[in-house]
Amino acid sequence: MNWEAVGAIAELVAALGVIASLIYLAKQINANSDNIAQNTKALVSDRDASSNDTAMDVLNSLARDQNLAALMMKGGLDTDMLSELEMFRYSTFLFRIFESHQTYFIQHLKGSVSEELWSYYSGVMDRNIRVPGISSWWLQNRSYFNSDFAAYINRKLSDDA
Repeated sequence: MNWEAVGAIAELVAALGVIASLIYLAKQINANSDNIAQNTKALVSDRDASSNDTAMDVLNSLARDQNLAALMMKGGLDTDMLSELEMFRYSTFLFRIFESHQTYFIQHLKGSVSEELWSYYSGVMDRNIRVPGISSWWLQNRSYFNSDFAAYINRKLSDDA
């Protein structure tokens, strides 16, 4: 066997090594991509659960506090029926609700809230914004919120008109 044949065999072995390395690398990239996708789903699921906890805290505070529940019902009918202190408490509670929904809205735009959760919260806001005292409050306070979020809520109100 001459040196040219040995060189050709060495080049063939090197080429096979490169091909084997590329196949291995492709499998590793694919496995890593699957791992990243699973981690992303887990993070979205955790964020959904955390978002749901926030919403449940709001509902629990209404269920636990009879005075707050009465205030929200009274303000929901007509904010003009509220005293100055009641209006402050009513407004503070609605700010909490709208700030929370604004967070979901922004996270939804960024793709970090599942469609299922967004659909649920969007439906909740559809119902909330139809309450006369809430829509009245919104019209007075919308300038405090993100402009895209405000436009979204305003569209909900105009859909009712």
